[in-house]
Amino acid sequence: MLRGGALLAAALIVAMPSTAQSNAPSNAAGRSLNIPSSLGIEAKLQTDLDASKNKPGDLVQADTVRDLKRGHDMLLKKGSRLIGNIVKVQTASGGAPSMIVIAFEQVTPAGGQTESLNALIAALAPAPTLQTDSLQDGRGMQQTSINSVVSGDKDLGNGGELMATSVGVHGFRGMSLGSVVVGGKQYSTIQSTNGEVKIKKGAQVVFKAAEQ
Repeated sequence: MLRGGALLAAALIVAMPSTAQSNAPSNAAGRSLNIPSSLGIEAKLQTDLDASKNKPGDLVQADTVRDLKRGHDMLLKKGSRLIGNIVKVQTASGGAPSMIVIAFEQVTPAGGQTESLNALIAALAPAPTLQTDSLQDGRGMQQTSINSVVSGDKDLGNGGELMATSVGVHGFRGMSLGSVVVGGKQYSTIQSTNGEVKIKKGAQVVFKAAEQ
């Protein structure tokens, strides 16, 4: 699922100047957090995303909403912050979809020091308590709660919440997730065939560590 739409994204990334890669967060401390790629990291977006306003280098942050454990081992506490930046923005024009490419390469564990972590977006959904019409341009949609939009979706809980095992986009019409490899690093892509990519702060995100 993470590679969906990667071919289209790759075509857009080919022309990306090398200076855009230098905007990715650096890990001055040299520490790397080892999280198995099979585990989902449940988080909440702390930054608005808007392809009509964002530019390369803009900061993107998300905070974990649950502890991440492997057996009895605590890997990442609730309240830890994943830190990334926007690598490229493509606005909708000439029939091409809108797209935002994001590099998440740092995490600050709750109560700890910043470490490197190459994380990819595995799933995306609006905040359960918000209405999808307020999270996108709303064209052609009646104002509908996330619960009714995703009714019967096995990837979501009863309250419309993403789970650690969730994949794909839920509740955002016309949006899809993908990934591209640039300079040996894997980045997340969010694209929309329904106007510009617009996602409000508070949206639900599930991350997975990129496979080494």
